[in-house]
Amino acid sequence: DGFCILFVGNDYRKKGLGTLIQALVQLPEQCYVAVVGNPGQITPFKAQAQAAGVGQRVLFLGALQDVHPAYQAADCLAHPTHEDTFAMVVLEAMAHGLAVVVSAEKYCGIAGLLVDGQQALLLDDPRQPDTLAAALERCVHDPVLMARLAAAAQAFAQQYQWPQLAQQQEAIYLDLAKTPGH
Repeated sequence: DGFCILFVGNDYRKKGLGTLIQALVQLPEQCYVAVVGNPGQITPFKAQAQAAGVGQRVLFLGALQDVHPAYQAADCLAHPTHEDTFAMVVLEAMAHGLAVVVSAEKYCGIAGLLVDGQQALLLDDPRQPDTLAAALERCVHDPVLMARLAAAAQAFAQQYQWPQLAQQQEAIYLDLAKTPGH
C-alpha cells in the first residue's frame, strides 16, 4: 500500500539518497522509499531517516540478486544523483514502465537524451530536497502525468535495447570500413 519511490545505487551519498530522505519528509505519509544497493552503506542513512522522522518510511532492501521485483513493485524511480556518467538504473526503470525523476545532464548523462516532462522529470539541482519533493509530489498526485511518463519511458527504453545498439554500432563500423583510407 502507498506510493513506492524506488532508489537503486551502491554509493548512496553520490547517488543522492540523503537528498531523497530530506524530500520524503515533505511528501504525504503514504509515500515511502525502497532502497536497493550496497548494504554496507545503510547505517548512516538509516540514522538520517530516523532523525528526520521518516525512519519507518525508508525500507533498506540491501543488494538484490534480481532487482526486477523491486521495479515491478515501485510506482516511480528517484535518481537524484550528483554524478553519473549514464545511469543504467534509469534506463532499467524506464524499461519497466516507471516514471523517473532524475538529475539533469550536468549530473547524469542519460538526462541529455530525455525531454523534461515528456520522458522523465529532470532536476536542475539534485541537491535541493524541495525541488525533488515537488517533482515527486507531481507523480503522487497526477496519475495522467504518471501514465504519460511511463508510456514515454518504455518507448524510450525500447530504442536502447542491446540488439538495437549492436546493430547501430555494426552499421557505424561497416560505414567506416567502406570509407577510403580506413
